[in-house]
Amino acid sequence: MKTIFRYTNISLLLAAIFAIGAIGTFAQDPCGDAAGLTALDAQVREKFTVKTIAGRKAFVEVGKQFVEKYGSCEPAKEFAEWLNKQIPANEKIIKDMEAAEEEARLVKRFDSALDAKNWDEVVAAGKEVLAKYPEKFRTVEIVLASLGGEEALKGNFKYSTEAIRFGKQSIADLESGKDFLIGGKEAIGLAKPNLYNFGYPNRQDAIGWINLYIGYIMQVDKKDKAGAAPYLYKATQANSESKKNPVSYGLIGYYYAEQGDKLADEIQALIKSQDPADTEEVAKQKIDAIKAKVALSNGTNQRAADAFSRAYSLSTNAAYKAEIKKALDFSYNRRFGKMEGLDAWVSNAVKQPFENPTTPVTPISDPDPVTTSTGQVSGVGAANGSGVSPAAKPATATVKKN
Repeated sequence: MKTIFRYTNISLLLAAIFAIGAIGTFAQDPCGDAAGLTALDAQVREKFTVKTIAGRKAFVEVGKQFVEKYGSCEPAKEFAEWLNKQIPANEKIIKDMEAAEEEARLVKRFDSALDAKNWDEVVAAGKEVLAKYPEKFRTVEIVLASLGGEEALKGNFKYSTEAIRFGKQSIADLESGKDFLIGGKEAIGLAKPNLYNFGYPNRQDAIGWINLYIGYIMQVDKKDKAGAAPYLYKATQANSESKKNPVSYGLIGYYYAEQGDKLADEIQALIKSQDPADTEEVAKQKIDAIKAKVALSNGTNQRAADAFSRAYSLSTNAAYKAEIKKALDFSYNRRFGKMEGLDAWVSNAVKQPFENPTTPVTPISDPDPVTTSTGQVSGVGAANGSGVSPAAKPATATVKKN
């Protein structure tokens, strides 16, 4: 700006040239248009002082006009050289200002949608924010994962796809140590008291809850119990409040219960396959197959009972606790063939490390199981595959984070 005033004598110089009788020489030459040059020069200087986007665009426009028309004129040479530097510099500034204005508009749209609890708009704006500014506003990943998760826990699976997608992305970014910043300060999600809570006190708490959200959606909405299991397990192991939530344990219990139903059907089929006419060798093979299947059933039902024990012990919601108690009783009875000793067994089970559901179940062989074609196999009880409903859904009040 300060150098522009070096070129204020263009009109005086032109006047001097004209004064010595050179007017005729410039009749067809723009350099001879002293009035036009002076007027356009004044416009350039005026526009240069306006630092808005519109003002800078106007400066660039008239600056280009000046350079094109008078840039080769000797009196305007220095001014044109200055313009040749200022025009591209201002074009870059304009681009940056427009980008900043667009960013501010989009962020305001996202924030306003959050404050209005307009979840459709939050998701739409949030996805656009992440598409354009993935590094700068990474914390929006956590908001979208948490919003979809919280709504799923209420029975609304409208945002499940976004919850899974951005949940997995959030976990990966959190675990790899990427920045989650707002205004230069770490922000693991966003929260406003009494309005919405999609924020966490630290990374580990966020990792735990987001794993729970993904696992819940995958099992309850997507009906993928095996796919849900590793996420639910991580929710129970994270240094997070999520490990105290009974739902992860309950859902893992239902995962095992479903396997227990299938094993019970398979055992009954094996028992029915026994035939008095079987040779001794064939009979032994069938008995060994039944014993192996029963041992696997024992291990599976014991894991189910263990998971239900933890869900039951942690739950404070009466409806959910009653539901889990039925599942616990069923799995315990199917495992041990009795109800005696349940309370003591539960008390001891919850003190032990929780087994990872992605690891193979260890078969448990009880002594001398009955394996005849007419007898009842111990550990199977009266199970016929119609036991605990694996699709049972936890009570809403038990699963909410906020």
